[in-house]
Amino acid sequence: MESSVLGFGCASLGSRISRKTGLRSLEQAYEAGVTWYDVAPPYGAGEAEPILGEFLKGRRDRVRICTKVGLTPPERNGVMRLAYAVARPLVGHIKGLRQRFRSMPSTRYQKAALDAGTIMASIDRSLSRLKTDHVDVFALHDPAEADVVSDEILRVLETILSSGKARHLSVGGTLAACRAAVGPNLPFGVVQFADDPRLSALAEIQAAAARPVATITHSVFGVAGAHERLVARLRSEPAAARRLEAAGYGGGAETAAAALLLDRAFASNASGVVLASMFSERNLRFNLDRASRPPAPASIGLVRDLIGGDVSDTSLPA
Repeated sequence: MESSVLGFGCASLGSRISRKTGLRSLEQAYEAGVTWYDVAPPYGAGEAEPILGEFLKGRRDRVRICTKVGLTPPERNGVMRLAYAVARPLVGHIKGLRQRFRSMPSTRYQKAALDAGTIMASIDRSLSRLKTDHVDVFALHDPAEADVVSDEILRVLETILSSGKARHLSVGGTLAACRAAVGPNLPFGVVQFADDPRLSALAEIQAAAARPVATITHSVFGVAGAHERLVARLRSEPAAARRLEAAGYGGGAETAAAALLLDRAFASNASGVVLASMFSERNLRFNLDRASRPPAPASIGLVRDLIGGDVSDTSLPA
């Protein structure tokens, strides 16, 4: 597969982000050269796939789509869609309110038991909502390690692959699940995981892989509160701020921290895709600017020095 190094994460499409705003943002990203779009059945309170399907009309052969199976929309989904529609103008602009929405039990994804029937029904529904006959990548979404090597699951995934409904198979989840997926004689050619700057996750995956695999990383700002922690340190320690400015990261603590974290993500996953949310024109421009620059390997060590490293991967999100 060929793709842009910057990918569009669609988790908020249809919930926090309205259909109209979402379609405009998807089109702006596409016109700017973004060709990778990541979605899943529960995203956007279940609305992301149909909206992305509208966007794909006339563009399907020029973009790459990844969808998943394993998580389902929140319970009382219709109520949540109405709540998001009513509160959307506020949720989109007030950070604390967004965090409260995300922490509510009624907004959390539900785990689906993975079996052959569930997996086949899920991809058929996804293809219908996306208005396409195939996806480029079909992923197990936050699977247990046992699911990754289950004979029943592997058989149905091979059927999906041979039928042409998916071109490639993936695991998107914890590092432990991704390490299991890259073992010998397994059909997964792509792994997706949260990019914690305190870990050497990509190096671990590549060392464990029995074959070449593509890597998709996400949550480059949010894992372990990386952006907030970095901003706090820059504001409380003038020496850290001066060090970052000397390395070329200016514009205030929040902007400098975001630029450094994005540079680190692109440098550590230089041959893969980095997912980001780009529903505001400002974020899109910022992400495109960082993606267009040559990789900056020094950013990897700089982030680890400022945030810390060597932590457990057991609590990383999918």
